[in-house]
Amino acid sequence: MPVRDILLITIAGGGVFMDVLQEKVDNRLICLGFGTGLFFWIFHSGPGGILDFLSGFLFPLICLLPLHYFGMLGGGDIKLLSVLGGILGYPAVVKLLFFTFLTGGILSLAFLILCGNLKERISYFISYFSGYRTKRVRENYRKKGPRPENYHFTVPIFTGIILFVGGCY
Repeated sequence: MPVRDILLITIAGGGVFMDVLQEKVDNRLICLGFGTGLFFWIFHSGPGGILDFLSGFLFPLICLLPLHYFGMLGGGDIKLLSVLGGILGYPAVVKLLFFTFLTGGILSLAFLILCGNLKERISYFISYFSGYRTKRVRENYRKKGPRPENYHFTVPIFTGIILFVGGCY
């Protein structure tokens, strides 16, 4: 197994582990992933690898900031995706984001159907955005605490990495 794949699985798996136990992704993992990812690209491609790393790192940050602004996606999830994107580089991080959100959507839909509150969550989503549109006051979309509709987005991130390592994209 290539070193890059081991690095991706280790960082994504560590993110899931931390998120499930602590309900957050520790910045030490993010810094470790950032440093090792940057080192990987420099070792692999020389100084030009810094641009490959930064393009993959910055793309998720820029794309996902609106979701964080509305409280729909945690900062740890975005930082984890950015570190993994840095290791993958720009073209592959787009596919990672696609497969992460695809598997996240499938898991969420299945979870909501099994719990029987799909209609309630769709109503909440519509009400949230219509309330924001009329009041122009931003509130967190996600409610704090152990609620059934709150799940760890690190799981779809890890699933996206497993699909990548397995050669699905």
